[in-house]
Formats: sequence, C-alpha cells, structure tokens
Amino acid sequence: MPRSTASNPSNQPTIEALMMRFLANRSDAASSAVETGESEVEPHEVAAGFRVDPRAAWLDATSPLTMGGNAPAPAGQLPNEWAALVGQPSSAFALPMAAGHFPQRVKDLQPLLTKFSPAELRPTGTQGASPAFAGLRTWIAKNGPTNPLVAAGLARTLGDFDIAAKLLAGATGAENEKAALLWQRGKCAEALAAWDALPESAAVLFNRGMGRLFLGQIADARLLLQKAVDAIPETSGWHTLARLYLAVAEIHG
Repeated sequence: MPRSTASNPSNQPTIEALMMRFLANRSDAASSAVETGESEVEPHEVAAGFRVDPRAAWLDATSPLTMGGNAPAPAGQLPNEWAALVGQPSSAFALPMAAGHFPQRVKDLQPLLTKFSPAELRPTGTQGASPAFAGLRTWIAKNGPTNPLVAAGLARTLGDFDIAAKLLAGATGAENEKAALLWQRGKCAEALAAWDALPESAAVLFNRGMGRLFLGQIADARLLLQKAVDAIPETSGWHTLARLYLAVAEIHG
C-alpha cells in the first residue's frame, strides 16, 4: 500500500500517521517504542507495545462534557479501578464522544480499514455488563448524586445500562449522554435522530458524523466529521479519532 503524497491527493494524514500520533500523544510508553522511520508496518502492529496513560484517558473521558456545552468536568483523583478499565484489551469501533468513553478504546483498526461492515461494528446492545470492577461501581454509586453525567458515562462504559439511565433521568444537560446510551443499547437510528435534534457543538458534530459512518451514510459522515475535526482541539484524543473516522470515510466512500 503506497504511502507517497501522490497516492494521497486529499492531503489527509495516512492511517499509520494518525495511529502513531494518537498513541504517541496518549501513551505513557517509552518514546523509543514508536517507529519513526519509513515503514510498511500495519496500524495494529504500530499499536504493539503501547499502553494508555490512565490520566490522559480520564481527561478525554470527561472532556465531552465541556465540548458539549455542559459544566466543567470533575477533576482530582482518578476513580478506583479506572486504570484497570483503561488497560482492558477489548476494542471498540463505533464510539460516541460522551462522558466515560475514551478514544483510545479504538485499538484494532483492521476491521475499519479492510472489509468495513458498519452493521457488524456498531453496538447491538446485547453485550453483558463487564464483570468485576466493584471499586469503580462503588465510585459510581458514591458520586452519582453530585456528578451524574460522569457516573452515568462510566456505568454505560461498564455495560450497566439501567444504572446509567437512572442517573441520567434527573440530570440537566444530559441530552448527548442519553443519545450515547441509546447508541450503546443498539438503538442507533434513534440515537442519531437525537443527536440531529441537539444544538451544534463539537461533541454533537462528532457523534452525528460517527453515527452516519456506522449507519452506512458515508458521504454525509465525511462532511460532519470534517466539521468535528475543525471544532475539536488538536490536543484532544477525540480530535485524532475524528480524523481517523474521516480517513475511514474517505477510504470507503
């Protein structure tokens, strides 16, 4: 697969460049683990040897609140077992920009680059809740009354959908989070309709584009993901994931 500028007329970064930047900026692995020379290494091989910095992932997991127009996300000590959750090997593919989600969960790029079957990659809502993580669930129960959006996001990430729904029921500014819960429950068309009804923000633009990409509406996804790229700060892991999804749309569109 050529890597030259001539083979990239849209001037989009290559998938390898995106993934290397994504991991290098969001990892606490040694910099020597990153390949810097010319290489034909596939993206999933570039990822080998990296592990995500839990604090960087926490910043990305709470930043959708500020970019969605809500109150500032809580700071301070990381939740119990957050590092263990971040270190889980399982990969997500169709990931909404919402509290509790961190873009580093998109670890395996092969299904995005090769066959790309959106129906197989988006959530079905049939997955069970993550076992263990009693400490993280204790944090959710303790902090739910004061930080319902973050607590609900963590519950959603763990697959505790009913707990997330209860936390969001009485919360203000929870529209993006409610749509993300619909998405994770496999009600993807309903989630996209909910995002389309919200005022425009960086998180909403990302989710409108992501939703269309994984519902097979690739041409519309490209336009919205480009807007998301422009709206999300480059220092955010969500910016790189938006560019990654945009590149996927370019490849398969």
